[in-house]
Amino acid sequence: MFSLSNNSHKQHAYALPATTIHCFTLLCLLIFSFSGSAPVKAATPFPSYSVIEKNVRFWEAIYATYSTSQAVVHDPDNLGIIYEIIPIFSHRLPGSSRINKPVFKGIKNKYKNILNRLAQGAKPRNKEERRILALFGKTSKKRLKQAAASVRIQIGQKDRFLEGVIRSGAYIQQIKKIFKQKGLPQDLAYLPHVESSFNIRAYSKFGASGIWQFTRATGKQFLTINYVVDERQDPILASYAAASFLKNNYNSLKSWPLAITAYNYGPAGMRRAKKAHGSYEKIFRKYKQGHFKFASRNFYSEFLAAVKTAKKLEKDPSLKIRKPRQTLHVKLPAFVAAHDVSKHFQLSIAALKKLNPALRQPVFQGKKYIPKGYTLHLLNNSKQRKLLTSVPSRFYHKKQKPTNFYRVRKGDTAGKIAEKFKISLKSLRQANNLNRNATIFVGQNLRIPGKAVKVAPSQKTISQTRQKVNKTGTGNNSVPLLAKGKKSTTTWKKIQTARSVVLGELSVRKIEQKLTILQGTITVLPEESIELLSDWLQVNPHTIRKLNKFPASRLLHPDESILIPLQNVQSKRFEEKRFDFHLETEEDFFEAFKISGVHTYTVKKGDTVWEICRKKFDIPLWLLKKYNSKLDFRSLQPSQQLTIPIVKTI
Repeated sequence: MFSLSNNSHKQHAYALPATTIHCFTLLCLLIFSFSGSAPVKAATPFPSYSVIEKNVRFWEAIYATYSTSQAVVHDPDNLGIIYEIIPIFSHRLPGSSRINKPVFKGIKNKYKNILNRLAQGAKPRNKEERRILALFGKTSKKRLKQAAASVRIQIGQKDRFLEGVIRSGAYIQQIKKIFKQKGLPQDLAYLPHVESSFNIRAYSKFGASGIWQFTRATGKQFLTINYVVDERQDPILASYAAASFLKNNYNSLKSWPLAITAYNYGPAGMRRAKKAHGSYEKIFRKYKQGHFKFASRNFYSEFLAAVKTAKKLEKDPSLKIRKPRQTLHVKLPAFVAAHDVSKHFQLSIAALKKLNPALRQPVFQGKKYIPKGYTLHLLNNSKQRKLLTSVPSRFYHKKQKPTNFYRVRKGDTAGKIAEKFKISLKSLRQANNLNRNATIFVGQNLRIPGKAVKVAPSQKTISQTRQKVNKTGTGNNSVPLLAKGKKSTTTWKKIQTARSVVLGELSVRKIEQKLTILQGTITVLPEESIELLSDWLQVNPHTIRKLNKFPASRLLHPDESILIPLQNVQSKRFEEKRFDFHLETEEDFFEAFKISGVHTYTVKKGDTVWEICRKKFDIPLWLLKKYNSKLDFRSLQPSQQLTIPIVKTI
């Protein structure tokens, strides 16, 4: 029998047309002057300090005045200095980046040249140059040179923000209640306006997901995130997590401006900043360490602006803000197929997906069951309640569908593999994002959809080596003897290809006395961490660190080889979890982005893979690896040619 409760839940949103406002005449709205007024009374948890007043007003204008068809050309160090407001091709339309890129480059060069000339002591030659110089007031040549090197363009957000306010109505009151229950300021519920415009499907290139834009690493502290369920996508569950995370930040930093900034910059970084400078105001003015750049420095100002702008829009009677949807909450007693739920409750798969945003695509594609214990959301009406009393027992399954995958050997074709496993070539292509030609590569791991016929292992058995184990149950690496292990017959060849999940090499050795344990050797892949591996291996992270003689602060680096303990899980189960994780990463990415082409980059002296990905091309490490299968993250060489995928938002 299903257990049942009532509650409100999120509805999908749809877009409104962008509003284009050509507003060079509104420039005066953004020419701000410093105010000597004191901060808001200490009674408010969110003071607006005089040092950030110009920044707050800047973001208010971005949210309330300028649309995504406009760009604000400004100085990033003083948001009171606005050079120009330019009309652009709407940033939300396909191909906009390509069209706007030369416009942005030209406008930046224009102000860079003018400012560099003025920095050299030259007198203004015309009215335009006199206007620009006047923006800085009494200033130094050094400041003008700094401004020349940092001209920034901010695209307006008025239409996007408006849509966010409309979407937020479906659940913001419930989010406020969550924060109130946690003893936190209810205005924190407006933070998703900054993070995602309350878009539950928001997904960044680097894996931040949902309205609260949790990364996987942070989200895993509070939420279930795996190949079947991603609770970051559920706005209510994610809000509970956000409340816990923000409360932890505040308890650590004792200041809401710092706690909110830590949401962007990280609590550890803000603790360092507080230790160095103390108050938020001093940090804002002086802190320049690490990655505390424009985004982190402005995050609290953006929050204040978002709260003010959203509350004003919420009072607009002409705005049709969405209302909460009443749903039935049903806790599943066993594993259930989404298709069976859809058929029994007479809901389309699309409707079921809309009601249950935490369920990932493999569930709706039939690759996985809805997990046991999951709280399923259904429409709250008499028809659904009646159907709840007659759920057939045949719908229930004791176990989750396994992940079946096959390692490509020499001579294999996609057609031969499909025939071997008695599945269609189309289903194999769809399950692995293969191109029209179903191109595959030796060493590639392919997901086998459905119930596959068992095939004799194609991989060679790993030779085993014996080591003595002392009486305390530890081997040469002093790893606790926790459980009995089994022999592995799996090896993975390290090959990376675009749009396909291919994993690293896994070799296994046996350490034996009275009990048998296994140690594996793997090549670390992008996005993997000690914490992630320890979760898959069901061991404490300290076990992996001790096995590899890593200090507590040691991080993993892609392409390095490390030992892993296989005491608590079989190598096959570890491989399945690892495979699912990397496939999940790719599938989520390609739900939000597409590759529109590639270009070549020549590595320069001093380049690092991280800088190439994050600073130069704004792509994740794993994607660079996919397009450069022979790239070794440990030995990047000057003059090396890299293939860079061009990423576009879908």
